[in-house]
Amino acid sequence: MTKTVVALSLVLQFASSAMAQEKPPLRLITKIPVPGMTGTWDHLTGDANGKRVFISAQEDQVVRVFDLKTNQPIHSITADFNRPQGLYYIPAGELFVTNGRDGTLKVINGKSYTLVKSIPLTLGADMMDYDPKTKYMYVDHGGKDSNRGPGGLAVIDTVKMEQIGDIVTDWRPAALELAKVGPRLFVTLPGASQVGVVDRNARTFLAKFPLDVPAKPVALAIDEPHHRIFVGTRAPDKFVVLDMDSGKTIATLDSVGGISGMFFDAAHQRVYVSGLDGIVEVYQQMDPRHYKSLGRLTLAPKAGTSLFMPSLNRYYVAAPPQGDKPGEIWVFEPVS
Repeated sequence: MTKTVVALSLVLQFASSAMAQEKPPLRLITKIPVPGMTGTWDHLTGDANGKRVFISAQEDQVVRVFDLKTNQPIHSITADFNRPQGLYYIPAGELFVTNGRDGTLKVINGKSYTLVKSIPLTLGADMMDYDPKTKYMYVDHGGKDSNRGPGGLAVIDTVKMEQIGDIVTDWRPAALELAKVGPRLFVTLPGASQVGVVDRNARTFLAKFPLDVPAKPVALAIDEPHHRIFVGTRAPDKFVVLDMDSGKTIATLDSVGGISGMFFDAAHQRVYVSGLDGIVEVYQQMDPRHYKSLGRLTLAPKAGTSLFMPSLNRYYVAAPPQGDKPGEIWVFEPVS
């Protein structure tokens, strides 16, 4: 299929939504083939300065590296991973990789792709976020609702490469997002149907916001200037907007199935949501109290892993292999 036909197909898919704009909000740039992949993807992270993206191939026990200048795979990192899941690349040049089955956090040199250190946490170690001011990484792990012991957010000093604290969550934590202003950290607690608000300095909860309708909040993004938290839930599949200060529900819209990724595009005032049903949905912030769907884009089964890199104005969605069809990275450009 030619790029022209693919682009036309995407236009028609977005246009089929009753709420779609005349011009689709995402334009397909290219697809990066991933030969030799046999399992599924988990998380992505980007190196904007080095023009690279890293993706964890969890069943293959590797982390794939892609060059965004050439849109080609350039390396497969093998460091005795045990189901690599969460990824985070920091400006100092290290890649942090959580391993769900043995609970380790492995630090990888971003140039040589060799193992620097392995930090033990607990089973289920998964998602992360990084504070560039303190150089602390916050890593979720454990959870009594997943039979993995007490849940927590490990505090990792990325200079000393060691754990210096743990914020007890009891329930298994999932997505997390650090506020740029002030000490707050927002984390979803799927088992409790809550979004927790943590004081990073005191390492305690300031509040726990219950959802109006019980659901499993698994994805998270924030619009700090407008004091908004965006939450993606499963069972039921919803896009929920909360007030960042009070926890009050501002809006609730239907969303894709098996929500996995959620990102806020401040330049376009949009939220991109990807799910395991292989669908991407784009929501427009009309104003801080009103939101609407701009339509849905069908990609490929289980293409739920995604990453938005605002400095490059690119949105990446990873599709695992399907039969004889190899895995792919779909590269989109948000358009006004």
